[in-house]
Amino acid sequence: MRRFFLVILTAVMLCGCTPNQGSDANAAQTAYESYYQAIEENGRFQNSSLYYDISAEMTVLPDGTHSYYIFLDNAQIAMYDVVMLAVEGDQLYADTGKMMPSIGIFDNTDVNLIPFQSNPAAGYARGLMISGNCEEDEVELKILVEWKDKTREKMNREFLSLILNMSGVSYPEKSIEEGGTE
Repeated sequence: MRRFFLVILTAVMLCGCTPNQGSDANAAQTAYESYYQAIEENGRFQNSSLYYDISAEMTVLPDGTHSYYIFLDNAQIAMYDVVMLAVEGDQLYADTGKMMPSIGIFDNTDVNLIPFQSNPAAGYARGLMISGNCEEDEVELKILVEWKDKTREKMNREFLSLILNMSGVSYPEKSIEEGGTE
């Protein structure tokens, strides 16, 4: 009987020690929803940032749909644990049927930007790029960029908005010109 109890106890302990990958996926999905809702609820969007450059371009795919690319580079300050999410227009999370482009949410590695430094193997990128596809030839993109300072204690968050088409980037009238962080 004692041996049976010991086997059961060992099995229970081994089950508790294995990583729960489903839990990690659920946490990432919850974080994604939270970032998406932050964009939905935000009423003030910037056109640019004092801390990095943001740009975008659009291409036409052979099937007539469009791909867009959003670039964040030229960091002016140390940015650690960077998260970036772009939402197309005013699509509510509950109504969209697709994942929006992001970085730093579902990834297993930290994304960091340090001015004038690049070491991808150590997690220090020169810049970031996210991309998505849409049916329309013009799309308004609402972008959340979040990062921590060099001490990883203070979190900064900016919301940017731009209108992208084959001719380039323009900005919604309701955007504010430049701003700080939230």
